[in-house]
Amino acid sequence: MEENSVITEQAAERVVLVRPGPGLLHAAVAAGLDVWVVSDIAAWPPDARFPAGLPPQRLLRADFEDAAALRALLADTVLRHGIGHVLHLASDLGRGLGTGAAAAAEEVLRDLAMTRPEPAGGLPDAVTVRRILNQSRTSAVRAEEATTVAGARALAEDFPLPVVIKSADGSGRWWTVPVHDRPGLDRWAEQAVAARHSAPYLVEELLTGAKFHVETLTVDGMHLVAGITPEGDAAPLPEGEQAGIRATVRALLDLAGYECGTTRTDVLVGARGSRIAAAAEPDPARRRGAALPCRGHER
Repeated sequence: MEENSVITEQAAERVVLVRPGPGLLHAAVAAGLDVWVVSDIAAWPPDARFPAGLPPQRLLRADFEDAAALRALLADTVLRHGIGHVLHLASDLGRGLGTGAAAAAEEVLRDLAMTRPEPAGGLPDAVTVRRILNQSRTSAVRAEEATTVAGARALAEDFPLPVVIKSADGSGRWWTVPVHDRPGLDRWAEQAVAARHSAPYLVEELLTGAKFHVETLTVDGMHLVAGITPEGDAAPLPEGEQAGIRATVRALLDLAGYECGTTRTDVLVGARGSRIAAAAEPDPARRRGAALPCRGHER
């Protein structure tokens, strides 16, 4: 099929999931999305069960070591079925693949994304995320903004220590640095100046507790929680607490006006309950490969 024969009336609810884990696939089918899957057998545990709502003909096998074949399969599937979204979670795509294979798959997806305009409604930066959370009283924490490194240093001393300081480097990548004492604050200031981090600088109270990573996939403003994964020695949470975390993360995405793509939110669960420590899309250098081409179709 020629590239110029793209189906113009694409169904926005149709989605290709690239090498999804079981959690993401079940969440997408349960949400009523029209799902196709491009994967390989290595992505699934031996006892995995495919959702009853997924027709067998929509489970497409691919060799993720063969970038050209993957490219052809994805392009043909999107064009043939008028699919408006091609998505994956970075953790699902990378699981079990060698570095070279994962990089090849990312390159294929970036090439596909470049054929369509960049989607609107992305997740804002760390400062704006914290403003949204605090203004809405959703997972609020003490936080102050500074316009200079010296100002951030003074704020950190007033909090008092320990704190977390967030700032962006010249490439737009945000850094989150825990600062526990004055020598650590000195090191942060030196590194921020040397790396030419720019304002605003965000100083936050240091959250403590068990840490969990919450991965979500959003299609047309509908947020699917693909998994809540404990970090380190954190014990899995009971369903009631997981439901609360899912609701909080979805609330943030709604408040931010997030429309489409994948995000990872870090949540700390401690004596004061669960609170969001950070939320971000995949690294900017990989963002095109992590959610593509995630947008509604033109009518």
